[in-house]
Amino acid sequence: MKDHITIVGNVGADPEFRRLPDGTPVVSLRVASTDRRYDAKAGAWVDGLTSWYRVSVFRTLGEHVAASVRRGQRVMVHGTLAIKRWEAGEKSGTDAEIDAVAVGHDLAFGTTVFTGTSRPRDEGQAPTSGWAPAEDAAEDVGADSREPEPAGTPF
Repeated sequence: MKDHITIVGNVGADPEFRRLPDGTPVVSLRVASTDRRYDAKAGAWVDGLTSWYRVSVFRTLGEHVAASVRRGQRVMVHGTLAIKRWEAGEKSGTDAEIDAVAVGHDLAFGTTVFTGTSRPRDEGQAPTSGWAPAEDAAEDVGADSREPEPAGTPF
């Protein structure tokens, strides 16, 4: 059974890039997601249990993850979850595997610069506010030189 899941966690090691026999790019990484809560008695935030996920990212998204994500970075991953049991000799266990459809940095912990293209799903649509072709997106624009988004922009 596969369920949709979104996790937020830290990348355990640099992503591993490879190609399937048919040439399809695939990236594998492990992400640790730790529950964090405020302990009123202690007056501090405390870490709970850590869940580890194997994440597979295919095609162009995989290439982008390989170029963008590194060990220790905080990421958000959305995809389908599959629980798989394994055996290796006398050892056995269970893995939680995510087939990712979206991966991004968690901006609560840092900043990032997007250098790809953003385009409407339907190429016939007029671009929405904030849309820019790759040539424009690669420009380094200072935060104080940005124009504010118009009111009502759906972001």
